Amino acid sequence: PPPPAACFFDRADAIPIDSSISPNRGVYYQTLARQLCDFLRHGNRLIEAGGMMTLTDVYCLFNRARGTNMIAPEDLLKALHWMKELNLGMSKREFPSGVVVIQDDSFDDDVMAENLKKLAFDSEGKGGMMALDVSRSLKVSAMLATEQLLNAERMGYLCRDVTLEGMRFFPNRFETGIFSQ
Repeated sequence: PPPPAACFFDRADAIPIDSSISPNRGVYYQTLARQLCDFLRHGNRLIEAGGMMTLTDVYCLFNRARGTNMIAPEDLLKALHWMKELNLGMSKREFPSGVVVIQDDSFDDDVMAENLKKLAFDSEGKGGMMALDVSRSLKVSAMLATEQLLNAERMGYLCRDVTLEGMRFFPNRFETGIFSQ
């Protein structure tokens, strides 16, 4: 059987906290931030999700694990501020589209863009890659895959072609000037 502490991490309520009875709201949010980070680290949840998860996914997973001791969306947003402040190794990130994620501080946009560029080279003969292809390959949501693709495009690693069928991404050959395979 798992050690008793492991059960708490699976339930996400190692220390039951309640904002209504906490006299010091700052301590409440700091404790919540620590619990959230512990929850996302346990079982490598955040790493297995590609180093980032949408705020909606984190909110749902965390509250589901907490059972009846759920947190409010506002509490989650305030706890995110403390993640960075307390140097817990995770932080909030907002993409230009407005999508908000919790990201591991070790996540590197350049590494992700390089991985996407390799996927784009592999899919070039198939007419490029779409967000759903990346979603399946990286095991992330389609929305997060789209954000990663657009970010790689902004960084100059990819180019996109928008058609009636949707957005297809290709390696950026304009950077190198090499247009033949």
